Amino acid sequence: MAITLKLDSLHCGNCVKSVEKALSAVEGVEKVNVTLEPQQAIIEGNVSAQTLIEAVEDIGFEASV
Repeated sequence: MAITLKLDSLHCGNCVKSVEKALSAVEGVEKVNVTLEPQQAIIEGNVSAQTLIEAVEDIGFEASV
């Protein structure tokens, strides 16, 4: 199942890498693709959107479905 999150406050490639790392560390995530333009993350795996949002917010970025 793929979940697309809208992201906010990404400014550079390092921001993208930080979000990818945080999302990849969530149990159940199989694949992550984060882009700067548009600011979004597409996540594949067996995990809830809320868990993914919390992982992004825990590192200081904003996310929504």
